[in-house]
Amino acid sequence: MIYIKELKEIEGNIEILIESIRDEFTQKETKRLINSGGKRLRPLFLILAAKAGTINKKCYEAAASLELLHTSSLIHDDIIDHGEMRRGCETTVSIYGKEKAISVGGILSLFAMDNIISLGSEKASGAMIETLETLCLGELKQLDERYNFKINYYDYIIRISRKTASLFALSCTMGGILSGASQEIIEKLHNIGFNIGCSFQILDDILDITSSEKETGKVCGQDIRGGIITLPYLLLMEKDPCFKEKILSMTERSKKYEFDELTDDVRRSSILEETYGVSNLFLDRALKDLSTLDSLEVKEGFTSIIKKLYRKT
Repeated sequence: MIYIKELKEIEGNIEILIESIRDEFTQKETKRLINSGGKRLRPLFLILAAKAGTINKKCYEAAASLELLHTSSLIHDDIIDHGEMRRGCETTVSIYGKEKAISVGGILSLFAMDNIISLGSEKASGAMIETLETLCLGELKQLDERYNFKINYYDYIIRISRKTASLFALSCTMGGILSGASQEIIEKLHNIGFNIGCSFQILDDILDITSSEKETGKVCGQDIRGGIITLPYLLLMEKDPCFKEKILSMTERSKKYEFDELTDDVRRSSILEETYGVSNLFLDRALKDLSTLDSLEVKEGFTSIIKKLYRKT
């Protein structure tokens, strides 16, 4: 199911919002990043969730703000991960350096927050502030865990809950709030966004191992090279003592080819099927909450997305 009308409206609101950024450099760099691609999933999630109530202008304005918040989080991710490429384009930090990238990311976060506050919804503003705090905690946790290959499954889930799932959950929550949905429905929408967000991150972690730079716009195996252990590696560590011993011996000073060997080990194993299975569990949870909603439009919209993410194992 393709939401051409909704996506066109979202793009229009994003363009208007970017034009209102007062700092010329931030505006120019934001345009470059936004035009480099992106699925616009988070703003689309907000609009789909808003179909549980009554969609209005504020919903689309909020959707645009969330895309800028997401862009800000990607800028900061690239600073921390030393990312040089994203969506096939050079990152802000690789072109302009850490100081300017931090400034652009910070301005965008504050700008997005200011626009949400201007909508006049205390609940929406509160949800945004809470999510910003959660995102920052996620960044700190990831920094603390770099090159710590002794973390477990639960540590990993906490990290992706904060860094990725929280923004998907906010999108759905805000759609419910701004469209006037009941608190019960808002909570269900939050859970739907959260669980799809967890699945989305797990699938992205798989792509980091299986896809080429041409397909993703990022270097293959970038996560593990940056000291960030993801679910496929964790699951293989549980299954293979030799692999566990090898990965626990790695440090920040290990060679690039040594990290690439770990990625090759995962790619050659059958552990990716198990990883897809974990992703499916989160999607099953989202479907369970989705089945309790009355709105057919909401059900059809999110079900079509879930079907694209679901992988038969």
